[in-house]
Amino acid sequence: MQKGNGFRKHARSVFRRIFHLLIGWLGIRRFREHSFFGALLEQPAAVADFGAHRGEFFAALKSEYSISGALLVEANPALAESLKKTFAETGVLHAALIAGNKRGPVTFTRSTQPESSSIFREWAAAYGVADQVEVPTVEFASVIRELGGRVDLLKFDIEGAEVGVLKEACASDLASCGQLTVEFHDRRPPLTRRDVDDVCRRMRSEGYLIVKPNWPDVDDVLFVNLKSMRTIKRIEFRCRGAVANALFIIRRRIFGSGYSS
Repeated sequence: MQKGNGFRKHARSVFRRIFHLLIGWLGIRRFREHSFFGALLEQPAAVADFGAHRGEFFAALKSEYSISGALLVEANPALAESLKKTFAETGVLHAALIAGNKRGPVTFTRSTQPESSSIFREWAAAYGVADQVEVPTVEFASVIRELGGRVDLLKFDIEGAEVGVLKEACASDLASCGQLTVEFHDRRPPLTRRDVDDVCRRMRSEGYLIVKPNWPDVDDVLFVNLKSMRTIKRIEFRCRGAVANALFIIRRRIFGSGYSS
């Protein structure tokens, strides 16, 4: 029995090393729980960070990749002010990203855990409500225009608002994006897994490849725009995506945990 346990432990260790080697070979990078294809990033790249919080994702990205332009969007006024001081030479917008053509400020509920603050009170309340404030809003299309009409990488961590934004985004705006790395929030009202599935169907219909590093969970989902690629490159990344998804599923089956572990 002890010998068998030792073999299984060794086999798991070998698979873990092979897994990370293959993920690296596929060109997948992961910063602050958000995955993307580093090999696909233009040099320099245009970046939009929705729900920038304290700027951890953008700081990690900027340390390894050349950035031509960036806009950090944060609804929490205290965090937005901190971002302006930390990234003085980068565009920082204090606003809540909203779906459709809604105008005017929205009520933003600040949680006792700042990163869980949301325009959805139900979500923020899970950790306790600190207070509520009125914050300005910005549309998805406006950010695309602000960055010159083409954005190479967009990161979403906006505590539930991502579903409405991606459901209602114009096809032409989605066509202007290279990769979207999204943390979906489907574990508490008002959103469900069905809402996330609807977004994934929509993104596939718009020509996006979907990679799920934390399969079957959806707290790290990567959308890759295949329409903007030449045929050979499109085939290549379809294959990369298929291999990556297979690896993430196998890892979950073996270890019972996702890529974040």
